[in-house]
Amino acid sequence: MLGENNPSQGRAEDDGLVDGALAVSHGSVGHGAAATLAPSRGGESEAGALRVVSVDNGASNIDNVSWGATVPRASTGRRWWLLAAVSALMLTALTAAAVYLVTKKPSTVDQLVILTVPSGADIRLDSKEYGHSPVKLERLAIGTYTLTISKEGFEPIVQPLPVTESASLEIKLKPVLPSETVNLPAEEQIKQFQQQAEAAFARGYYGTVYEGSALNYADMIKRLDPNNAFAAEMRERVRNAAHQSAQAAIPRGDLAQAQEIYNFLVENYPDDEDAHTAAARLENQLSARRGEVRELLRKADEALQAGRLAEPGSRTSAYYYSKQALAIDRQNEKARQVRNQVKETLAAAGNQAYARGDVEAAIKQLEQVGQLFPEDKQARARVREIQANRATEATKATDPNISRQRGLEAYRHGNFEEAIPDLEHAVVNNQGTQAVVFALARSYQRTGRLNQAEQLFRQVQPAAGDDSYHSSVAALGDIALQRGDSATAVERWKEARLAGGSTLYPVAMLEDKIEQVEKKQRAKAAEPSPLTLQVKHLHGGLLGGSCSGTLTINATGVRYDGQHVYASNLVGAGLSLTKDEMVITFQGNPQKFRVAHADAERVRETLARYQQTYSPANK
Repeated sequence: MLGENNPSQGRAEDDGLVDGALAVSHGSVGHGAAATLAPSRGGESEAGALRVVSVDNGASNIDNVSWGATVPRASTGRRWWLLAAVSALMLTALTAAAVYLVTKKPSTVDQLVILTVPSGADIRLDSKEYGHSPVKLERLAIGTYTLTISKEGFEPIVQPLPVTESASLEIKLKPVLPSETVNLPAEEQIKQFQQQAEAAFARGYYGTVYEGSALNYADMIKRLDPNNAFAAEMRERVRNAAHQSAQAAIPRGDLAQAQEIYNFLVENYPDDEDAHTAAARLENQLSARRGEVRELLRKADEALQAGRLAEPGSRTSAYYYSKQALAIDRQNEKARQVRNQVKETLAAAGNQAYARGDVEAAIKQLEQVGQLFPEDKQARARVREIQANRATEATKATDPNISRQRGLEAYRHGNFEEAIPDLEHAVVNNQGTQAVVFALARSYQRTGRLNQAEQLFRQVQPAAGDDSYHSSVAALGDIALQRGDSATAVERWKEARLAGGSTLYPVAMLEDKIEQVEKKQRAKAAEPSPLTLQVKHLHGGLLGGSCSGTLTINATGVRYDGQHVYASNLVGAGLSLTKDEMVITFQGNPQKFRVAHADAERVRETLARYQQTYSPANK
């Protein structure tokens, strides 16, 4: 009954149960009975204890329930069994989760780095663009992508890219070969690219504007022949010249030019640590000049209003000032506006020149835009378009047969520069007869294009009634002599002489050429060798005495270096020998020397040969 003492209560106290224990009576819950858990109440019970109400066969009797009573020992065992089962289940679940996490394959890679040489290429995976190389992609999903790389002037790359783990990719881009050379043999392409590289280097076109630069042509050669020595040398020459240009720009205050050059070096020579270091140092210098931007913009605006847009080499133009400001602050909107206005004005002037028919002025103007604004693809595309249109119109307006006749006529009158375009047009359009080929080769030779001339002279073949072949052989001798190869020159002239000469090279002319070269060869072989001897100089006079020194005889004259110094040219030098002494006259001043008789004879013979060889009468 409620409120009565219950033996089970004492047992629970002995068991020492804590807050939140269940109090269950000994009354059974029979068939059809319901058990209800309800919170205990009253000060007699433990805090949070529950009571169980037993209902037997629908009766409302409440039996053996105590407030705050605890569970008997059998119930305690069941509670610990339940706790152990739950703990085991939890441990099993945690173990399974840990095994899953350890053995599960990752779904992403930490990072993927894509580098290109040169850098600055557009990178895209599938349809998503990632900007300019180098790019670093983090947490990229594992899978196979379509990698697309594009950069102006280089062949695009489209290829599958499996991504399974973190990696760093370096891809070397290949320059696009000019369409006009792709059908030529590799050797001929390389020869042309070498000439163009040298010409571009001489103009200072190193590569900040890649198309048509020395670096561009060197890379084309390297694409055709990866181990080509000229290409490797030209790339190194470009690198050194660029460093020198950047170093020269800094002292004169043109930090923007230096920045542009160092960016070019870093982009195209990724292993150049000097360039990386210099570029970083330059950025610090530019950061220290942020306070100068406002004044540079004022001067840029003033120059723009005065019409000083972009004069070559000028340090007072709107282009110069805006470029300096952007080197310091790349995002400066005012500087960008001035720069764009200069570009648009120059480009408009080029298009106006083309509209009025001045094609050369248009090309020159737009080429300047391309050089000043390397990022302006439109200007360079416009130049190519104008040049292509000009070539197309010239082809349409010129009949190859007429070109052949006009070119040969100009050649016969000695107008070699004028003859070349027509003769080239005739050759390209299947009008390259032997006479045309020889005339074009000869025109190249007379205008200093020796490589092209040599190539065409070698194409001329023997033909009955035509002495062009004999003239070509003799002309190859002339080219060899111009290159300093006198032995080959004589060999070619003798071959032409043996064949009977030609109209351009009669036998008498060939014999004269051969004689002149061989005479120089004989003279060079007969030229005396300088003589140097150690001799004793006899001072003479009352005190006598002597000293030792060096006596030298060469093409400049005779000289003694000892305690005293005496010298004379060959004309003013004289020599006489006695039994024990040798007297040399230096510009009328006789001096005695003592040498061995054999050495005295060598001095006499050498001086005589030099005086004879360099006598005014023999010149």
